[in-house]
Amino acid sequence: IQIPEKLAKREDLMSQWRLRQSPEGEKENPVLKLKEYLELLKKKWADLCGIENAEERQAVCDKIFEDEEEEYCLYEAVKLLMFNMAINLNDEKEEGKDVPVFVWLLFARDTCTNPMELLKNHLNQVGNSGGLEQVEMFLLGYALQVTIHVYRLYRCETDEFITFYPDDHKEDWPQVTLLTEDDRHYNVPVGKREDHKEVQES
Repeated sequence: IQIPEKLAKREDLMSQWRLRQSPEGEKENPVLKLKEYLELLKKKWADLCGIENAEERQAVCDKIFEDEEEEYCLYEAVKLLMFNMAINLNDEKEEGKDVPVFVWLLFARDTCTNPMELLKNHLNQVGNSGGLEQVEMFLLGYALQVTIHVYRLYRCETDEFITFYPDDHKEDWPQVTLLTEDDRHYNVPVGKREDHKEVQES
């Protein structure tokens, strides 16, 4: 919960965070708003972990996608966790420590040579006009400490049909499953009553 304040004190890393404009048109303090969003994420996560029945858990998740404002707040909280993880991993890289290979790829792009450029050129667009690139999916997995198991439908019948983000914690982190047709837009497979299946766009 203290991440926004910690980052604000370090070279004012929060100054480039772009929140959508409030209905009143006022510019909001990103540190205060992101603390609020992290509290919401923490509460939702804890509530879901306390539900043992899978159908009840899914019903609660479905409600999140019915509330655009709440969904937006959770998006921003997850992006903050990704940003914080990127900073920590970049620090370790700069100190000469071993880091996952994706960290080198993440910061080898022309538009992303450091965490601040990651925020300005990539994370600020996620959930608004852009989605996550493949290398950022690894960062998402590390930020949430989950392995994201993706079926890449357009890669069917190739070695790349199933991909794990990241692929180095498959045995020790929980897994979530997604479907994608283009590595830019992802869908969550969900079960429906009477064994009908449908996907909910994420």
